[in-house]
Amino acid sequence: MWAFFFGLFSWPYVALLLGALALYWGISALRAKPAAKDPDSPAPEQKGRPQTTAAVSGLVTGSLALALVAASFAAQLVYSDYYTCTQDALTQDARQACDNLLPDQLRGLLGTSD
Repeated sequence: MWAFFFGLFSWPYVALLLGALALYWGISALRAKPAAKDPDSPAPEQKGRPQTTAAVSGLVTGSLALALVAASFAAQLVYSDYYTCTQDALTQDARQACDNLLPDQLRGLLGTSD
């Protein structure tokens, strides 16, 4: 869950680490075998593995976090001219002039505010 929030708040490296750990732990929990019981005690009733719900929710949120990080890295790669232009701009007018490097649909989302 934290990986998803770090991905939303633009901390991609932390989100990448936590998302990968969530996937690893979720897969490990789903693959785990039940612990061996004492042969002298009566067998309890089996209702399924209790960690299944937590493992699946960890897999889903970890996958969402990794997808969010991958999308942000892809956006930075595809629109690297825009990001370079905004970082190199010395004035606010020059930064706003960089908006012409973005497609019209993304200017409201990634562009600088007027």
